[in-house]
Amino acid sequence: MDFEIGQPTEIELAAQACASCRKQKRRCDKRLPICSLCSRIGRHCDYSTDAQTASPSQEDFAALRDQVSNLEQLLRGVTQGNGLLSNTSNGGSSNDSANGSSHLSHGSSPAGLLTPNSALASAGQTPFPSIFFLDSSAFQYERFQIQHPHVKVPPGALVALGNSAELREMIEHYFSTLHNYFPIISKIRLYQHLANPLHEPGADVALLFLAMKLACSEIPDGMPAQTQLYQDVKSFYNFVEAQNGFSVQIIQALLLIAFYEIGQCIYPAAYLSVGNSARVCYATGLHDRQAPQMLPRCNTWTEQEERRRVWWGVIVLDRFSHIGHRGKPFASPDPSLETHLPTDDASWDRGQMLVAAPLSLSASQTIRVSPFARTCQAAHLLGKVLRHMDDKHLPIDYRFGEALQLHRTMRALADVLPDEALHDDPSLQPSLCTSMAIVYSGLLTLYDGYSCTEHSVQAGQEGGEPQLVMQKESIDGLGEISGRCVTLARKVKTAVDNGEIGRLSPMVVDAIYQAAANYAWYVRESSDHACSERLFELKELLILLDRRWKVAGQYLFIIDDFWSRKDLEPPSRVEAERFASA
Repeated sequence: MDFEIGQPTEIELAAQACASCRKQKRRCDKRLPICSLCSRIGRHCDYSTDAQTASPSQEDFAALRDQVSNLEQLLRGVTQGNGLLSNTSNGGSSNDSANGSSHLSHGSSPAGLLTPNSALASAGQTPFPSIFFLDSSAFQYERFQIQHPHVKVPPGALVALGNSAELREMIEHYFSTLHNYFPIISKIRLYQHLANPLHEPGADVALLFLAMKLACSEIPDGMPAQTQLYQDVKSFYNFVEAQNGFSVQIIQALLLIAFYEIGQCIYPAAYLSVGNSARVCYATGLHDRQAPQMLPRCNTWTEQEERRRVWWGVIVLDRFSHIGHRGKPFASPDPSLETHLPTDDASWDRGQMLVAAPLSLSASQTIRVSPFARTCQAAHLLGKVLRHMDDKHLPIDYRFGEALQLHRTMRALADVLPDEALHDDPSLQPSLCTSMAIVYSGLLTLYDGYSCTEHSVQAGQEGGEPQLVMQKESIDGLGEISGRCVTLARKVKTAVDNGEIGRLSPMVVDAIYQAAANYAWYVRESSDHACSERLFELKELLILLDRRWKVAGQYLFIIDDFWSRKDLEPPSRVEAERFASA
């Protein structure tokens, strides 16, 4: 049977264009049950005459009504100046929420967390516009916008968040501890987001709260790091991701999950979570404002700064997770020298835009910047060291020249940080410990690779002189930087004794471990008493830090089981006599 071209035959058409195409003033082919344009971009297609989206039922809001009421009470205590919550509370203690034993109770964990209710199941998954990935040029040319689904909060997640008093105490604890050295969440934007009566808190906000709770939780002695709360948060993230619920809050939650896994030594999950966070940033376009964007356009400076900090958080964790896991490419690229550093932490928390121009990576290291910006600078240099050490194809003359340049650049930053720490706000200490530790980790990694080269270059040959210079700097530097790590360890010990163990980043632990490994090597070789005392001091600190971050206990095990073994053929590390004068 012949058909006339362009004449609809078996395709059922609507009487009029859909509501979405009429609103956007776009051509609609009127196909049923969904037009071609709405199908391509994942948009809701409505052919009803009133063109009104059905309002959520009372049952849809019943599970959230109590939680929203609690959040409104919580937000009444927010002050204009610092965004802190009031200490008034009608609830009970939050001891359960302060450790990893908190979980989703009453049969809602973990299966109840992932099992959607009947209303959610009947609604189905919101289709995602595949054109965003298949042809991003067409997506941008047509100026399509992705309609983000509102993923409902599973009932089990509300149970895990606790009552208003527990939630308030968790938020205050987070912003007074982990936020000091890993500030990727805007306090003022989070509170404004929740205080908006027109916005119904969705699963992304609930997931972020649970990730904040997880990152702050301490693991009781004898308990595994994969607590019930950890399993619930991971399951919750997978649930939201499956619903295409991508947002900045989702990326922040994923970073906090990765942060917890790094600190509690949950591998390979930590390595994979960091890589996943980078991929999600790529997909959403958060890494580059010129890339196709899945997220809505920023409306404020505070929001743009928050997204910049989230991307820097990916870079920091990506570089740090590769210190001991060598020979693998980074999940995120090296930032350009024009990349802006995070601005002043306190001003950003208050939403106060600074008059000063933003600083980039190319700015002099002697210019005073915020503690998190110092962490970003240190992570950037650490990444350069790791990339240099893994590159086996560099010409020999260029290799030693680049190593010397990295040595000088990192030493310049290492010399600035202790002086800044002396004049730091006492209430924020030890805020610069993270950046100092990352710099020391990078220097010790660099020096360990050049203290005893595998293939020596003869005098007069190309690269011979730079090699000798770099080898001497490495031998001297291993002793000196190991000594600086001892000084840093004593500062950390003081913070622990003052009850500030919760304000210590797990990224401090690697530098302490590397210094302890150096001293263990020397003690095994020469039985030097001074180095033995320093080794004992560092191991005692690792025991204390294991109460908060289980990775410290794993590092302690490696020192005792590997570096301190008498029967082990030691790897070339450093000339022993140099440590005697360190």
